Amino acid sequence: MASRAMPRAHEFLYYDAVNYSLSDSPLERVCYISPAQTQVTLGFLFGAYLDDKHHILQGIGTRARHIKIRTMDEAKNPALKELVKAAWTNGAASISNMKQQRRKHVVAHSRATKSPRSRRKIR
Repeated sequence: MASRAMPRAHEFLYYDAVNYSLSDSPLERVCYISPAQTQVTLGFLFGAYLDDKHHILQGIGTRARHIKIRTMDEAKNPALKELVKAAWTNGAASISNMKQQRRKHVVAHSRATKSPRSRRKIR
């Protein structure tokens, strides 16, 4: 389902999960599928920005959200495909915004005045 919903995605293993990215870089991941013994987790790295009409996303972080899939009926839920498509459609904009935020933070941090170091002699 994920491959069909994201036809140009780069698929690769990263941290024991199948990841889907805009490029070969793990920094541009959009979503992942992580299998476990009793469930499969479908994660969205920018899930907090998705329109979750069915209220199935879990998580409280500032960016990421996930869905724990425990049965085949849950896996067949059409809402999953909607979220994957939305994540792929919005992924480039989300990653671009994140990179801009990092640049602003780095520039602001590099311009900050540093307090002078103590000139106390060490004996």
